[in-house]
This record gives sequence, structure tokens and C-alpha cells, in this order.
Amino acid sequence: MLYLILSVVLVLLVASGELSLFPFATGEPPREEGVLRRKGEKTLKTPQNVSVEIIDHNFILKWNWDNEPTSDVTFSAYYQKLESGKMNNWIKLIGCQNIIGTKYNFTLTNLNIFEKIREHIRSEKGQETSSWNVIQFAPFQIAQIGPPEVQLEAEDPSIKINISLPGTANSSVWATDISNFTCSLIIWKNSSGVEKIRHNVFSRDKINNLSPETTYCLKVQARLPILKKIGSYNPIFCINITAKHKLPRPENVEVDPINNYILKWNYPYENMKFQVQYLLGYFKRISTDYSDKWKNVSACENIRSRYCNLSKVITKDGIYYLRVQALNGTITSLWSAEKKFDTRTKIRIGPPSIEVKPNEDSFFVYITVPGESEKKPLSQDYSLIYEVTYWENDSNIEHKMKGKQKLLKVSNLKSLVVYCFKARALLDDDSNKSTQFGNVVCSKITPGKQQKTWIIVICFLIIIGLIFISFCLKVLLKLVKYVFYPSCKPPSNMYEGLFDQPLKSLLITSEEQTEICIIEKINIIELEETNKNGKNDDICSKQDNHDSGNCSNEDEIVIK
Repeated sequence: MLYLILSVVLVLLVASGELSLFPFATGEPPREEGVLRRKGEKTLKTPQNVSVEIIDHNFILKWNWDNEPTSDVTFSAYYQKLESGKMNNWIKLIGCQNIIGTKYNFTLTNLNIFEKIREHIRSEKGQETSSWNVIQFAPFQIAQIGPPEVQLEAEDPSIKINISLPGTANSSVWATDISNFTCSLIIWKNSSGVEKIRHNVFSRDKINNLSPETTYCLKVQARLPILKKIGSYNPIFCINITAKHKLPRPENVEVDPINNYILKWNYPYENMKFQVQYLLGYFKRISTDYSDKWKNVSACENIRSRYCNLSKVITKDGIYYLRVQALNGTITSLWSAEKKFDTRTKIRIGPPSIEVKPNEDSFFVYITVPGESEKKPLSQDYSLIYEVTYWENDSNIEHKMKGKQKLLKVSNLKSLVVYCFKARALLDDDSNKSTQFGNVVCSKITPGKQQKTWIIVICFLIIIGLIFISFCLKVLLKLVKYVFYPSCKPPSNMYEGLFDQPLKSLLITSEEQTEICIIEKINIIELEETNKNGKNDDICSKQDNHDSGNCSNEDEIVIK
């Protein structure tokens, strides 16, 4: 019964937290004084509301204590790293052993901000200690970006700004994000208080187009867009812009990217010399001080023209910063506002020109690369594809062909038909950029020697065929005339009585009629004629009517 009572008491003590039989199960290190305390012994309270803040690479451990800390009560902290899914041994937090106060600043090196860390802290008074208060966190989740350090320098009419970003090579938190930082800036005139926001300020940048002899105030904020973290603003700085410089700086600096990279600018005075410098864009990201990285454009030193060809210094892809300075003897102006130029977004290519030459049943299309007449055509920096569109002059149906060569052959075309051609260039990348179509050229294919021979043979056969056809037609015409329109006439006696009766009486005969003969008395007169031979002949007198059939000879009458 006694053992049962002791067991129940022990269970109640364990459940109330006054006694821990398995401290490692809760993540606590073993007590140094033993496991059990004597009944009625007063224990130290555990620090409460323990938390960790991380600003840049600074860790701040905070906790609460019910009573004001005294020299009798101190605090000690340990930490433990989780590496490859396993917790390492507890390590003393250097500088945070037996300290007085409720806050401690520290840094951790060789830290993976994505892996978890455990920290615990306890209170101590002499040989008496409290239980551990354990917290666990991942630095990435609670890390904050602190305000950047800012240095200002006034120029006419601009402010040079130098920003020290939180990420450094020795930083335990942002070491891998140095190049991913961006900054936003808010600037306003001190007299007005109207704020103006400017984004994407680099670590060394210049704020231009400000009013001279005016005080400006500004503040800067660092950001990590890739991690979706926004820092706090630095304390406000104010600075006065200096008086106007003797020589004005060049204005309206622009790049004309058609076929070549031509930098142009404006300047109010004549007979001035200029020089041009360029800076590779990545220096602004990897270096806090890139003032010595600016390079002179050798072809644009001490020039009097207000343009400069940058084709020799600008390569295919990348970001460049350009600036111009005016010179008048030993007097120089301030550098112009820096002009950012991105070849991947700003490049424009002019349309190519073409020349076509016929060849039998095809055309050869000769393409002139945009800017080929210049010293450095864009084809040296960019891979171009040429698209040729052609169609018959009297048709709206277009045909297309593409190729990387400057000479394209369009085959299987018709002779003596007018074809029209036009071409454009396309960048051989994923930008889908293309030029406008160039000039339209029209031409037709003239027959070659072989084609001329065939044309002559075909024409000869056509002529022979026409002659033969005309001869056949002539013979056929004669035959028709002979059959339907005969040229010979019947004897004259056939015409007598032919048309006296209708045609019907000629073709259809009625029943045969009996001809009635009437014999009349005819007086016969004897005529005696003497012929040339002296003989008398009897002449048979005939009547004019041939149809009578009567003939007389002296005393007899003959009826036929």
C-alpha cells in the first residue's frame, strides 16, 4: 500500500512538471544538481517569452524575467544545429554565459539559413538553476533586412549616392544574395515635403535633374524580390545642391540602335569637344565602388560632333551605361546623366535590301544585310534569318521562304510572268523580333537558249498547222459549193415549161391522159427549089410547133 501511494505521488510530480525523469525527451540537457529535489525546496523560475530576432547578420536573443535582474541571478544559453536531419551536440553560446540582462546580441558563422536551429536558456543563482526554455527556428523565416548605410555627395544638379547593402561576403545570412538586392529611394524637397519615389537605385548611383541651391531629403530601403523580403528605411538624410557649374552637362543622351549603336546628345554651345565613357552593367551589381571601371571610347575622345559610334565597344548581349562630358580647353562639365542601354530590348534592325536576277525557271535573290555598308554590320553580332516573300504581279497569293544565307533561289516559276519580291530579317532567338519589309522588286523570267529553241519549233508547228487547216477548209468549201451550189446550167430546152407547172406537178404525176389528135385539111403547096447543083428537092415543111409531130411530103401526110 505504501509503494502504491509513493508511485501515485511520483506520477503527479512528473505530470506537474516539477520533476523530469527523462529530460532528453523534451530536448533539455540533464540537470547538474540531480533529478529529484527535496520536498519544499524553492526553485528558480524559467525565463519566459524567449524569442530570436535576426536583422541582417545580427542575432538578438530576448527573454522576459518576472523580477528585475540582480547580480545574484544570471542567464546562460546554448544552441544546437540541425544538419542533414540530425541534431548536433549542444554548444555554448559564446558571450552568453552567466550574463545579467534580458537581451543578448550575437552572430553565427558557417550558417545555413534554411536549416533549423534550437536554442535554450535558463536562469542561474549560485548552485541553483532553473529548467531550460527551448525554442526552435529557421533563420530564413525570421530574418529581416536592416536599413542600408547611405553616403551622399552633392553635384550640380544631382546627388551622388553610395549605398552599403546588407549582403556582404562575410555575412552569415545574406552571403548568397549579394547580387539580388535592389533598393528603392524616396526623395523630396525639404521645403515642400512632397515625396517622389524612385525604384531600382544601385549601390552607387546618381539622382539627376535636381534644382541647384536646394536642400533635398531622402531615405533608402533595401529589398530582396527573389525572397519576397522588404527591409526598413535608413534614417533620413538631407543635403544641399551646390551652385550651378560653369559648363552645363550634355543633355538628352540617347542611343540610336538601328543597324549600329550611335550615341547622340544635345548641347547648347557650339565649338565644344566631347568625350564618351561606358560601363559594363554587371559592375553595378557586384561592386560597391565602380568609379574606376568606367572606360573611355577611344573613337569618341575630343570629338566635336554630337554623336558617337559605339559599335566597337558594345557587343551582342548585355547592359551598358553611357555618359558624355563636355570639354572647353581645361574646363570640363560634369558628366551627363548615365544612359542605360540594354541590347536585348533596345536593338532595332533596319530592313534589308534585295536584288533579283532571273535564271531559266527561277530567280536568284541577293540580300544585303542591314548596316552592311557600315564598318560593323549587325550580322557580326546577331544571327539573322531572312524571309523572302514573292507573288505574281497580277495575283494576291503570296509565297514565303526562309534561310540564313544571303543568296536564296526561288525555283519552279513561269516564264514571261512578272514576279514581285520583298524581304525582311528576323533575329534567330526567342525574342521574335523582326525588321520591316524592304523595298519591293519586280521582274520576269526571259527565256533562255533552250527555251527559245522550243518556242521557235512550237511557232513553226503552229504555222504549219494553220496552213494545213486553211487548205482543208478551202477544199471543204469547194465541195460544199459543188454539191449545193453547182456552177453549170442545164440546156435551154429544159427550162421551157419547167416552171409552168408547180413543183408538185413535176414530182407527182396524175393518172395518164389520152392525147387527142385532130386531123385538119391542109393545102399542099408544091414548091420547087433549085439548089446549087441544079436539082429539085422536095422540102418538108415543118410547123413552128415542135410538139405537133406533123410532116408533109407532096400527097401524103405523116403523123408521128
